[in-house]
Amino acid sequence: GGAIVEVERGGFADAKPYPWQTDTAVARNSWYYTDTLDYKSGYEVICTLIDVVSKNGNLLLNIGPKADGSIPDGDKKILEDLAGWMKVNNEAIKNSKVWRKSKEGPTEDVEGQFADGTAKTYTEEDFRFTTGNGAIYAFAMKYPESGKVCIRSLANSKDQNVPEFHGIIKKISVLGFEETPEWSVDENGLNLTTSTVKSEFPVVIKIEID
Repeated sequence: GGAIVEVERGGFADAKPYPWQTDTAVARNSWYYTDTLDYKSGYEVICTLIDVVSKNGNLLLNIGPKADGSIPDGDKKILEDLAGWMKVNNEAIKNSKVWRKSKEGPTEDVEGQFADGTAKTYTEEDFRFTTGNGAIYAFAMKYPESGKVCIRSLANSKDQNVPEFHGIIKKISVLGFEETPEWSVDENGLNLTTSTVKSEFPVVIKIEID
């Protein structure tokens, strides 16, 4: 009970039954300030946070102040992107728990340390999941421009003995947007459509259940 599993600049491919932590930096090539920093994007850092939390982890994010203590503009931009996203979506992150599945989609996760040398390229089929507040939170890592989403992990299972999802959906909303999605569930998944949801960052779909 006096230690925690820690993965430097990396993570796990799947959720763990124990808390763990990754530490990484806003730049790929340094933990401290230099004039040659290879910055990550705000989008990439947000995706890292989502992926880590969905697998029962915590993110420790490093920034590198200059010698006079000031924060470089590149660091500020990433922190502002993260803060703005969290202001809208914090309920899906803070005090959330691991759902029965942490992810779905074709993008593979590299397990182990020092795995953040290149950014992951997420697709419109990639999702991460958390649960809390009587809801499942589905993070669309790249929200489709068409507004048409299919979450296969919430399909009506053909085999009721091994259901992907066994519950009653009461309401679906998209955090940060007023539009109520049109939705239905079939054997392919939870299908929903929006017309006003647009974002350069991951979008959180809140699925309230009985």
